[in-house]
Amino acid sequence: MRTNRLFTVIDSHTAGHPTRVVTAGIPPLPGQSVREQRDYFREHHDELRGLLLHEPRGHAAMAAAVPVPSREADRGLFFVFSYSYADMCGHATIGYVASLAAMGALPSNFEQNGMSIETPAGIVHVTGTFEADRLTSVVLRNVPSFVTEADITVEAEGLGTVTCDIAYGGIVYALVDASQVDLPFDIGHANQWCRAGVAIKEALNGRSKAPSQVSSVLFHQAIEGGSRHLVILAGNKFDRSPCGTGTSARLAQLHVRGELAEGAPYRAENILGVPFAAKVVGVSEGKDGQPAVIPEIRGMAHVSAFSTLVLEADDPLPAGFLPG
Repeated sequence: MRTNRLFTVIDSHTAGHPTRVVTAGIPPLPGQSVREQRDYFREHHDELRGLLLHEPRGHAAMAAAVPVPSREADRGLFFVFSYSYADMCGHATIGYVASLAAMGALPSNFEQNGMSIETPAGIVHVTGTFEADRLTSVVLRNVPSFVTEADITVEAEGLGTVTCDIAYGGIVYALVDASQVDLPFDIGHANQWCRAGVAIKEALNGRSKAPSQVSSVLFHQAIEGGSRHLVILAGNKFDRSPCGTGTSARLAQLHVRGELAEGAPYRAENILGVPFAAKVVGVSEGKDGQPAVIPEIRGMAHVSAFSTLVLEADDPLPAGFLPG
């Protein structure tokens, strides 16, 4: 077998959503910051996104976490999705920490002090809970999160009038009460929810002079102690997890509306019924000085594979493919 490229990876899932931590094979990435290294990867090695994440080695919902050096924190990490790049990803950060634990590569003082991780969105902090030296959950303290627009009304194709808030939790979300869409809120109707989410996203981003472009749409439905979340990423992609950055945005929304006090528990449950535990642990300022919260998310990832990905020299699909 003649190979052009080899990559070692650890696959995990966080409440159902995959993370592929790339432990070897990424070429050197110049840059003073994690953001600069991520941008260099995007500009000069974007073909690796397809190789690592598209079929036949991946699929539409696959996400990668790429460890890189950091001058500002204990570790550096950036995030690549099958179809885009993100400044922050909560489920993938949890997957990265669980993968380090599976390799026995957590810092020696992690149980006492945790570690800081520089991401393109800023520095986050992670700790964990342990039972008999086994990691049982990851606790992520995310970047300051805040509401950018409240009570926005748009006409979404096929849905009619929809009202939402827009909030930042590392990326920008439209937060939509699922009762506005006439669909059962379950995994069996995920494709229809994807179409609904895209219609809302297009309506919001099509506004003239929209102050921020929405990356994803988070539908929420009230449950005891919190909400069930379904995050629509694209027309054929949805977050299987409750979504760490989306939950951060939701905490900011609830706090600014006076519906969630600092320190109060919030259950963020995915469409499969698997939860994150979340709370607001402090207040801060957003990028433009607006009121913000410091979100804390607790969840766990489970390792599914230690693998070596191979690109043979005569592979006819070196960048892979994604069905529409």
